[in-house]
Amino acid sequence: MSELTDSRKRAFTGILVGALAVATAFGIYQAYRSSEISDERDRFTVQSDSLMTVKNNLEEEINGLTKDLNDERDENAELVNKTEYINGLLAEKEKVVSKLNRETANLRKQGKSKDEQLTILNNQIIALNDVKVLMERNLSDLQANNANLISENTEWKAKYDELRTQSDELNTRIASLNKKVDDIIYDSPADNFRVEALKPNSKVTAKAKKAHTLKVSFVVPEMVKTSTESMQTLYLTILDDKNVPVKGAEKEVSIMKGEKLMPIAVHATQTVDFSKNPQNTTFMFDVKEKLAPGTYKASVYSNNDYLGTVEFKVRNSFLFF
Repeated sequence: MSELTDSRKRAFTGILVGALAVATAFGIYQAYRSSEISDERDRFTVQSDSLMTVKNNLEEEINGLTKDLNDERDENAELVNKTEYINGLLAEKEKVVSKLNRETANLRKQGKSKDEQLTILNNQIIALNDVKVLMERNLSDLQANNANLISENTEWKAKYDELRTQSDELNTRIASLNKKVDDIIYDSPADNFRVEALKPNSKVTAKAKKAHTLKVSFVVPEMVKTSTESMQTLYLTILDDKNVPVKGAEKEVSIMKGEKLMPIAVHATQTVDFSKNPQNTTFMFDVKEKLAPGTYKASVYSNNDYLGTVEFKVRNSFLFF
């Protein structure tokens, strides 16, 4: 049993020695291999740095060449522009040369020598001098005539101012006379101007609440008849004591009073032939609202004239009358 154990120990020891030898050999190999890898890595690093340097140099050369190429391109573009400009100048030159050639040909066609042209110019100068002398003579005559015209113009201006003053005075007198005529016509009442308040049975009443119709009648004045056209439209307007139109006006018209338009409320209208003589005219106005007791005015107008106004009164109703 003891021999068996020793044999195992020797075997185990031999295995350990062999394993140690193998491990030592492997360690030596790995160390050698690691040294080779490190050397190779250093070699590759040096090669990489060298290649990087070459790359940087190539990039610098490429950038320089690119800049040179761009400069050349700009120079070429400038040369192209200059070439186009020069071509334009050459074309313009060709046009000018062609024009000069045409003018030269025209001058040659005229076939006149310098002497002939000078002779023509001298003759023209002589003719112009003659015209100048004639114009100077005419200028003297014109200056004399101008002095006469200025004198006559001063006289005519004085006469014009005098006539203008007379015209203004005459216009003022005419305006004054027209105003007087308008005032005379405006203040001339119609003849037999009267107003009657009628009941529904057409009987006359003086009571305000019983007045149903207002009858306005008059005779056209001779002055108006002779100063207007034969056919005229007449308008009746009725105002209270505050000059307010009574209710029931059918429309409003504008009539001429002098040179101004005057609006009036129309309560009744009548077309009259002024050529008839005598000319009796009657208006009938149906009262739309009961009249208040008081004083009223009935006025009659045509389109261009005032024919007159008459006042009338209506009163309150008392207990028995």
